[in-house]
Amino acid sequence: MSDTDPTAATQRAVRTELRRRMADEALNAASERVEALLREAALELRPFPPFPGAFFTMGVEVEPDGVRDRNIGCVIVTEEGALRELQLSFDDEGPAAILGANDPVSMRDETLVELEQLSSHDRLTLAINGLDAVSDLLDQQSA
Repeated sequence: MSDTDPTAATQRAVRTELRRRMADEALNAASERVEALLREAALELRPFPPFPGAFFTMGVEVEPDGVRDRNIGCVIVTEEGALRELQLSFDDEGPAAILGANDPVSMRDETLVELEQLSSHDRLTLAINGLDAVSDLLDQQSA
């Protein structure tokens, strides 16, 4: 069989896809285990810190080191140990603005969004980075 044999090329492509799927499944399993450890650690972190610069959100920032998707925004660990994207905006057309409030805090919107379209690699990377960040804070509390 030569490399130009269509049957051999098809079989190689099938094997390659199978390996990719198996690797993805392994990353998903590892991610689930690390996220369980993250939830456990976050529940131990009391008092849970407010997110710097946020008015209403408690959270620990997750560094994006190693994440492949550059479109991910600010990821935090919540008090429950979930990974969420923190989205900040100002609602200048909502109830506060209609009532004439000039207070930027009342017009601020802090939304936690579930991370949905993450690759298995990025989910695992964020879970590990989040666990590292929460563990560092737990170490500081113990010192």
